[in-house]
Amino acid sequence: MNFLFNTSVIKQMEKWFDKNDVFGLKLPDGWFGRPCDNHYRLTLLEDRKHRLLIEVDDELFFLITKPVKCSYVDGNLVISNFKQVTFDRQGYGDMKPHCKVYGIGLLTFVVLKY
Repeated sequence: MNFLFNTSVIKQMEKWFDKNDVFGLKLPDGWFGRPCDNHYRLTLLEDRKHRLLIEVDDELFFLITKPVKCSYVDGNLVISNFKQVTFDRQGYGDMKPHCKVYGIGLLTFVVLKY
């Protein structure tokens, strides 16, 4: 199922996050944290005119430039076909700033199966 982000898509994403209160995180260049071991929670999902804002654990920020596509693969929420994803975070423990910009790839919120 693929679609452009709009209000109904944001509601569908909210439903996915409601059903998956904890999840794993795969960036376009690989897992963030240990695969299937680190657990993250959504703290903000905001739809803007040209961007989608996602905050995870009050510390990890994704600024996704539209247009983008969203799909569900094996229960995971996959974001693709974006113009750009900016991943902004601070280091755990040291508060050192980190920022990475992706122009291609997949951003995947991974269902954690117990």
